[in-house]
Amino acid sequence: MGACHSKTAHPAEQDSPAAPAPAGSRAAPHAPQARFAMANSHVSRSDQFVERRGSDLYLGGQKFRFASLNAPELLDGDVNGPFEVRDTFAALAAEGAFGTAVTRTYTLRIKSKNIGRGHINGWSNQWNDWMWDTGRLKEMDLVLAEAAKAGVKLIIPIVNQDTGEDSNWVGSTADLTRYRYGLGSNDEARRIDWWTDHTMIESFKLIIDFLVNRVNSINGRRYGDDPTILAWETGNEMNHMGMRPAPASWTLVVAKHLKSRAPRTLVMDGSFARNDDPERCYQKEVLESEDVDIVSYHYYGNGEIRRVRKDCEIAKRHNKVFVAGEFGFFSKADDYASFMSAVDSAGGAGSFAWSLRPHSAGGGHKTHGEGDGHWSYHIPGWKDSPHHEFDAREASIVAAIRTASFKINGQKPPSRFPVPPAPSKPWTIPARGGPAVCFAGAAWAHRYQVIVRSASGAGGEQVKEVKDHTKEGEFFVDLGREVQSCGGQGGVHVTVRGISVDGMAGDESEALSL
Repeated sequence: MGACHSKTAHPAEQDSPAAPAPAGSRAAPHAPQARFAMANSHVSRSDQFVERRGSDLYLGGQKFRFASLNAPELLDGDVNGPFEVRDTFAALAAEGAFGTAVTRTYTLRIKSKNIGRGHINGWSNQWNDWMWDTGRLKEMDLVLAEAAKAGVKLIIPIVNQDTGEDSNWVGSTADLTRYRYGLGSNDEARRIDWWTDHTMIESFKLIIDFLVNRVNSINGRRYGDDPTILAWETGNEMNHMGMRPAPASWTLVVAKHLKSRAPRTLVMDGSFARNDDPERCYQKEVLESEDVDIVSYHYYGNGEIRRVRKDCEIAKRHNKVFVAGEFGFFSKADDYASFMSAVDSAGGAGSFAWSLRPHSAGGGHKTHGEGDGHWSYHIPGWKDSPHHEFDAREASIVAAIRTASFKINGQKPPSRFPVPPAPSKPWTIPARGGPAVCFAGAAWAHRYQVIVRSASGAGGEQVKEVKDHTKEGEFFVDLGREVQSCGGQGGVHVTVRGISVDGMAGDESEALSL
């Protein structure tokens, strides 16, 4: 049986138990995130598809170019809950945040060595189809629905390249092959040629069919008709034997199938040949195909500025859009601005730095390390975080990305930074020495004022300034002195407000009574 056109009709879909709260979460259940003032320029075009005209992207009749960040955990429901999803989009789409609101997710998750529950959890011989996870799909529904509300466009790579078990973080093509053939290990699966095996190609088409035909349980949109999706990327870092891009025959079959099922959504070649010669990194047949709209490359380490110019030239020569799908790990912060400037001057559509992490629902921020001292970035960024999992350069790197996002569109960055919305209602946590609270932060807040007021009004108020620039689970605010100064025995009310990068105060949170 092929993939059905209705989620509820799909016989192989599993009703899995609800996912646990994201790791590190200490959030009070009553503390939803405040709504942000999203930029009208993004929201007003949320129902329009991004189109390709030659080697350029257009949205609403205007060129669509960008400088942004990857958000690789958006589809990871074990790490990101609804709060983190909304915080990510609030950071990207706030008034005055970035010139264009767009990000790139990571791939679907496949049940595997490091993934207990994936979007795909196996193969059903009974139904001759993939076993999809209902809970994971509803998490994906939320991501797409919230992105649409904020006017954020998404590039979604479908599957991850097999690079061996030591780096099999989210499941890969080898896991899909293992499930499809009922094999005992990925080593056995690697004996089957993913690129040419007829069964695997047809089975991958079933994944595409299911995705594009899924109807979002929140907003009722069929994925294949959702303008939120800028492009389906054929995969992440797809290569043949490392040095060569994915075979043209495979990429063209996948691209044509995507176009037949979702004709208004762009297709991005997910090939990534680890080769120093740009001319050998793109298949001629792919560059000449009308079914492929965008080509890309990933850039890590120094010396990549010269390379990206050549890649842009190749794409433009063949009337293709070029996107720097990932870049980073540069030794100097200034190299980030230089790289994005090179993409701009060479005519590339845009670039995504690696990578962004949001606030945590439990207070503080999500963090992620890539080794060798490379850490994820946070918005607006800080130079003085007390936690070693924050890059001390992130404030200048995020500022460079923000500036580039306007410059690439021929605009000057707004003189004012976004004013943060109200943080969550604070909640109490155990702490030594007196009362302490925690709260979930607000997008674009550089610092916060925690305000303690006497419940009777007789004790006045105390204000304590704090920053939440630390890892989730390690953030709290000791209010012993402030409560005592307000005559704490009669009770106090505690609220929080965010302060922008340039000192503008946002709205206060709901009050906590102590």
